[in-house]
Amino acid sequence: MKKSLYISAFIALFAMACSDETLNKIDTNPNIIADAPLNTYLPAAQTLVVQRVIGSLVILSGHAVETTNFTGINTATRFQVGDAANLAVGGGDNWSGGFQALRYFKNIRTKAEQQQRVGYGAIADIMSAYTLSLLVDVYGDIPYTEVGKEDVIQPKFDKAQELYIEMQKLLDTGIQKCDQATTAASRPANDDMIFKGNMTLWKKTAYALKARLYNRLSNTNGQETAQQALAALTNSFGSNENFTFTDFQDTPQNGNQIAQVGITQGTIAIAEGIITALKSYLEPNEDILADPRATIWFTRIGGKVVTTPTSRATTDVTLNGTTYSKPLFYQRRTSPLPMLTYTELKFIEAEAQLRLGDRTKAYTAYEAAVRAALTQASIFNSAVALTATQINAYVARPKVLMGADKLTLKDIITQKYIYLTVFQTQEAYNDVRRTGLITLMDPDGTAKRFPYPVNEISRNSNAPQASDINTVYQDNARLFWAKL
Repeated sequence: MKKSLYISAFIALFAMACSDETLNKIDTNPNIIADAPLNTYLPAAQTLVVQRVIGSLVILSGHAVETTNFTGINTATRFQVGDAANLAVGGGDNWSGGFQALRYFKNIRTKAEQQQRVGYGAIADIMSAYTLSLLVDVYGDIPYTEVGKEDVIQPKFDKAQELYIEMQKLLDTGIQKCDQATTAASRPANDDMIFKGNMTLWKKTAYALKARLYNRLSNTNGQETAQQALAALTNSFGSNENFTFTDFQDTPQNGNQIAQVGITQGTIAIAEGIITALKSYLEPNEDILADPRATIWFTRIGGKVVTTPTSRATTDVTLNGTTYSKPLFYQRRTSPLPMLTYTELKFIEAEAQLRLGDRTKAYTAYEAAVRAALTQASIFNSAVALTATQINAYVARPKVLMGADKLTLKDIITQKYIYLTVFQTQEAYNDVRRTGLITLMDPDGTAKRFPYPVNEISRNSNAPQASDINTVYQDNARLFWAKL
């Protein structure tokens, strides 16, 4: 039997859908911005994406790719490691919040054009493409072009392939607008919560997103998409530049919401998938703590990292755990939230060069990516940063730096999967499905996508058939760019 339908308490409020009911609420809810100045609209939209969309996706995707598991939900309930679809069955903040954010960005673009403040329009285009990518990559087809039209009660679902084209168009337009935002009056300042109106960094972010999206299409045309990704990379981030949200406070309302869930719920524990990946670069007789990241990422039970058993929920609801190891990176509300980083781009570069057959360039990028990943392993808490000695000792392992002639795509994807464990598991979920190179334990397999919210399925007859808890594991639910 497929997995039992259980909605965790911490996502019980995620039941809104993008049907007429949701759209009406967006129009009438006094907590939703109906009209506001650009310097109010922009930070509200950015925060919405960070807190509600990414915050939800990271938790659910971590479960899907077996970096984390949920304990203490219900001792009588059995669910499989990786059952993100199970937990998302009622919908999610990622769905309702995502469409709300897209409406905000649309309004920002309109106002920016009316007021000749092109910098705001640039950010709205780039953030729209980013938000769309978050939704499309976990749901596939989604309603987009007809959402918000007053005469449309049941918006059609646009094809994921078409939305990938739309995302690239939005990024191209955003890049053009970045170049046009030459005066201080044309762009935001501190009301831009990510780059404070730095249009150079927004332009680099757009190119970084283009590279990620091209690389996502590696199964559609490996050579062309590799070349496209590399071309975009030349205009993206340098070594100290990242698309990261840092403006968090140590409060439940304004802190990193992923950490907030870890702190308040206490039900998230370490799963076997991430441990298996870390161990693949150790010697058979070595303890997992020989990897320096394990020492700063996981709590220990009796001096050991103890993972949750597959397919069984058990009671262990304390923050640091007495039965299973917990993720330490979920315990600081002020932790920055990386959304797309220089480190990820180096992994993309390594993969693209390997697909094109240039092993030397691929290996150089791979080594840079691994070193950067180790440096960034402490992004959640700079006080536990790995030392140069620890980093050098790890990369000196022959399994880690194996030489250009022995580098494989599996090595690139596995090290990238490990890196993405901290706050970026939605991207790990994409790589797992795209490549099929990460070994997971769930006997039912990996959900091909998240199911649409129940309300969306029941109220919108245009919802695709591969949409619910039973169908998302079937082959016909696989996204167009995925192997799994």
